[in-house]
Amino acid sequence: MSIDDEVYETPKWRTAWLLVGFAVLIGIAVVTVVQPEIADETDEERASEIETGEEQEGDDPLQE
Repeated sequence: MSIDDEVYETPKWRTAWLLVGFAVLIGIAVVTVVQPEIADETDEERASEIETGEEQEGDDPLQE
């Protein structure tokens, strides 16, 4: 028995399917975790802009 007979080579299709599966898992993670976080950040920015705008309108000028 030679050394070459004992070496196992992974088929290319199996490697390709593993890469596809990994890409699907990354896609699911982006949709379920990252996208809602981005949406929450934009909502908080809008709320802070509205609050700052209301405070500036209600203040009286301090200069006499």
